[in-house]
Amino acid sequence: MKNTKNTRLDRLKALKKRSEGDVGDKGLATAARHPAAGAGSVGKLGLNPNSAKGTIRSEPNSGPYSHIKCQPPSAPQAIAGANDADQTRLPVVSDLSVSILTGDDGDLYHRFEALGRTVVFPSKMVIENRLQIMGALPRIGILAVSSAIKNEISLRIESAKRDEKTIVATRVGFEKRGVPRYFVYGDGTVISPAADLRVISLVEDRGRFRSNGELSIYEEGIADIIREQPVPVTLFFYALIQILKPFVSATRYKAENMMFELVGGTTTFKSALTSTLAGTVWGEGHSREGYARSWNMSDQAIEDLFVAFNDHLLILDEATLAHTHEKARADKILNAVHRLSSGQGRTRTGAVAEGHSVTMLSNSNQPMRSILSVTATEEVLRALEVRLISFQLGNRKTGFFHSLPSGYSSVDSAMNKLFATTKDNFGLLARRYILNVLTRAQQDSDALIRDIEKSIAKFMRGIILTDAVSHRRAQPFALAYAAAVIAFDTGTLKKEHWGKVKRNIRRAWTDYGAANSVVAGDERIVAYMSDTSKVFVDARGKAKPHIVDENFKKVAGIFYCGRDDALCLAVPNAAIKDMKLSAAALKKLKKEGVLRAGKSLQTKLALRRVKDENKVDVFYVFKVPEIPAPTKLSRDPGNK
Repeated sequence: MKNTKNTRLDRLKALKKRSEGDVGDKGLATAARHPAAGAGSVGKLGLNPNSAKGTIRSEPNSGPYSHIKCQPPSAPQAIAGANDADQTRLPVVSDLSVSILTGDDGDLYHRFEALGRTVVFPSKMVIENRLQIMGALPRIGILAVSSAIKNEISLRIESAKRDEKTIVATRVGFEKRGVPRYFVYGDGTVISPAADLRVISLVEDRGRFRSNGELSIYEEGIADIIREQPVPVTLFFYALIQILKPFVSATRYKAENMMFELVGGTTTFKSALTSTLAGTVWGEGHSREGYARSWNMSDQAIEDLFVAFNDHLLILDEATLAHTHEKARADKILNAVHRLSSGQGRTRTGAVAEGHSVTMLSNSNQPMRSILSVTATEEVLRALEVRLISFQLGNRKTGFFHSLPSGYSSVDSAMNKLFATTKDNFGLLARRYILNVLTRAQQDSDALIRDIEKSIAKFMRGIILTDAVSHRRAQPFALAYAAAVIAFDTGTLKKEHWGKVKRNIRRAWTDYGAANSVVAGDERIVAYMSDTSKVFVDARGKAKPHIVDENFKKVAGIFYCGRDDALCLAVPNAAIKDMKLSAAALKKLKKEGVLRAGKSLQTKLALRRVKDENKVDVFYVFKVPEIPAPTKLSRDPGNK
């Protein structure tokens, strides 16, 4: 009598050999039969029969994705519905085909298909627990109820061939190769223009990446409100830079994990600009379960988000809610910023730490620097300034808008229009942009990389970078500009809607990026303000100080707030020699945005009164981040 036990053991050994050793233990996924992705297609292999109503089909004139075939993702263990033609009978073993696939993690997987239904298992599970595999096959209609059927299934497993054109995607983000061919969106959707590639995604949809509406309506509504507004425009295109980062590595520039934070009061729309404006680029912005997350979660949960949002934008709302206790709050935020910037999570016992590439946005009514100052040393805080750009709002009545949006009576009315636009139109732009960038990369990746590098270089040439720190801080602004250029070049967005994008992003850099590094680090300006032998006038109040000409000669500078509420130091023309700044140095500071001036280096201002009349004087006006503690202030240097 034939020894079936030994025969089965021999087959298992053969399968182990074919599987090329040990493989990782992943979850299983089921998927409907799906054609290879055609040009311009977006598809997720894994359609739950109950989710068919959400399928976006390729039909003419059906919205911004009319040319895209997209199936909504399912939970990993969902069963795909069979094709209508196959529903007249249940599959039998003769309908079953088994193939071996390679995962993006380097492990092997077995795919089981029968009459349009597909289920995927890790090969390690197939080798080590055949009984569990047999018990799961009813999900595709195969019932292993007899020894004969089980033996037949085992034969098909052991004779399975490698399918080199299909990849199992186990993580979100771009394919990890020089020129990626696909992107797995956060909901498991596979975006790829590659016609000869099939991708089966095991990524679970966690409900944060919904999309709806029309991209054209979204773009026109957003651009109408934020065009010519430096901070909103910068945030909007900053939300897209993660999509370019895989290609930046081939240029002379870096694409680090960076964080922008908006700091302001409760009525400044800081959450709206992060969670809604930037958030609706990727998902829904008007829901408790919308795209943005809260800082109010555990350290490990935040680190898990870095992996779940790999190659995406991550938004964490309201940093002051990270913890009720100051020290614990500071420790949590410090850990998060450190893990974000390192690109590597904490290693867990028995597991390999997964790397991540993430662009991050946050908001708070208190700057992170002041939160972190509870526990962090000054050295640590200086190191974080390289990775953390803080947009701190002064007293400007228009909030983070430089002026009232054209055509609107108030910022409130403009933001109400933004809310109305994004309520029904969201989660569209990033998907389309990813597809168009991948399409361009497949056509000519070298040209795409050159265009990105030229755009970054063009932005950098327009600003002055004094040291390595300012160079690194400027790069997310330059990348935001490059993201805009590529969006226009690929037809993702229409340039005519957006005004002077480069000028506005440069303005945001000057006001918030450079101001926190270049100005504060210019020892000559700091030393001049800190000289206790000099007298400065504090003119930040509404009433101009009364200073007669004789006393004005003693003034080393006047502090006042500009029209944009920026703190400025106006140095009288007669006193500029004391700063020991050459004409070349002054021109350099002007180009950096530190010296505020028009065509010349000097500015005429009425900052004092003489005999109840405004007196106009000539000044050199410098934008400064703060008044140093040693600075000697007075309202009138002639009065004792």
